[in-house]
Amino acid sequence: MRIKLVGCNGRFTHSTLSLFYLRQCLVTKCPDADISLCQQTINDSYYEALLTLTDNGPDIICFSVYIWNHTRIKRFINDLAEARPETQIIIGGPEADQLQDIPHPRLSLALGEIEGIDPQFYQDIESGSLKKQYEPGAKPDFKSPYTETDFSEHLANRHIYYESSRGCPYQCSYCLSSTEKNLRHLPTPQVIEELAAILAHRPKIIRFIDRTFNAIPTRTIEIWEHLLSLDTESHFHFEISPDIFTPAMFELLEKVKGNRFQFEIGLQSTNPVTLRAVNRKTDTAAALANIRKLVELDTIHLHVDLILGLPHETYESYRQSFNAVFELGCHYIQMGLLKLLPNTPITFDHKELQGSSHPPYELLHTPYLSHDQLKELYWFGECVEKFHNTHFFKPFFSYLRAQEENGFDFFIHLLHLCQQHHFFEKASTQKLMSQMLALACEDREDRTQCLELLQFSWLYSGMRKLPDHLPPLAMEELKASLYAALPQNLPPHFTHTDRNLFFRQAEFGLFSQQTIQAVYPSSKAPQIVCFLPPPIKQETIFKQARLILFDPCSKRTSGKPANIA
Repeated sequence: MRIKLVGCNGRFTHSTLSLFYLRQCLVTKCPDADISLCQQTINDSYYEALLTLTDNGPDIICFSVYIWNHTRIKRFINDLAEARPETQIIIGGPEADQLQDIPHPRLSLALGEIEGIDPQFYQDIESGSLKKQYEPGAKPDFKSPYTETDFSEHLANRHIYYESSRGCPYQCSYCLSSTEKNLRHLPTPQVIEELAAILAHRPKIIRFIDRTFNAIPTRTIEIWEHLLSLDTESHFHFEISPDIFTPAMFELLEKVKGNRFQFEIGLQSTNPVTLRAVNRKTDTAAALANIRKLVELDTIHLHVDLILGLPHETYESYRQSFNAVFELGCHYIQMGLLKLLPNTPITFDHKELQGSSHPPYELLHTPYLSHDQLKELYWFGECVEKFHNTHFFKPFFSYLRAQEENGFDFFIHLLHLCQQHHFFEKASTQKLMSQMLALACEDREDRTQCLELLQFSWLYSGMRKLPDHLPPLAMEELKASLYAALPQNLPPHFTHTDRNLFFRQAEFGLFSQQTIQAVYPSSKAPQIVCFLPPPIKQETIFKQARLILFDPCSKRTSGKPANIA
């Protein structure tokens, strides 16, 4: 019997963890089956992907269904009914029950966690007599499903997903986890052992999919301490709740090397009425204070989530939520649109919210946000995604924060300019974005300062020659002057043996005190800045240019600059 397990991922670097769990169960329960994994993306050529599914004539094809691949899998099932009606189709996953009415002659629905499914399921696979539906069973034990060969065959150059717990301590009404009970954590020794097996293959990143990794502080600290003790270049991604950090956690996190940890922080809103309406218990003041502490550590990539369209969220309250996050200096502000997922409490408790009837069930309007307001705020989020989250302009936005700029108003102004110039219909290159930011600064009193920050940002992001839309800097003249004035040996930057290489790689610019303070907050004078390529191994959150400051009078150099938020 040939069984094909199919993952339809959002992009190549993703993988479908549930299929690895299913594979391990099938290996145990159906030892004579010929099992193969097939990982695709939703962006692959549809017809070619369909042909891949029918290769080698599988007897059973299993799909894991989510909101991002629901439509594609529905099409697969319909076409397989014509191309291979004799092939049994099994669907599972959070969106599987939305496909159970497809008129396929041999379609089965497997609900719940695969480890807890009725044992009859495997007997029916072997006998070729699967039922229409298999109900979820008791909450089972679980363990990492990966084998040694997975890392070279199915997971090469992909993110590795790992769960050390199942369930969620919260009951947020917009989330599918709100319908689940029985939060379970793997024993810490088991987690350490399973991580060792994964890390032996030197993955680039391990993404913990625990819904609130820091729910149990002592356990969290124990696992973090272990990861920090390892000699590894792998990165670790965690979903965390910001208001439940403890002093001991912060004490430990002060030891984290640059970019070893990545935190995805579900803030969602700062509106207390909204948070209560979705049953989200958050101490917002503590959450914001803790996020600020994490920003100040300057070693952890911080991804903060806001959700657009939650109950009682108005245009003004969303504005306040965004400004609260922007002021903190987080690296990434994710502004997701509310999805009204079927069978979640929010769809029963807040029927006044109107969304699409098809996946991914995007919100269309609410009593608190008209469709036009929702539309503007959606494109506002896309504007933040392009200009802020790409990190090309970190010094520029650092300056705006230092000036206590109203971030929401700035991005709304930028959005309107982008729409007037059809920005979203063009390739969003760094040059085009720099042009739009320069245009947004045209009528500002500090226009000259803003343009200088854009010059600095351009060079700091690793570019060399300034684009035509920015005022020129006397870069070549400055380089020639420094080449003549600096000594033959200037440790630790160069010696007489590599002095010429240093100058070939370097670009120089003279910048004002305000611009320098975006990088060195304590600086009191203009400085000549030397921009060098980033080192191959750099223990900072982003690979930006290395900076050296030269006093324009004494030609002395500074120490290491602070990273820019």
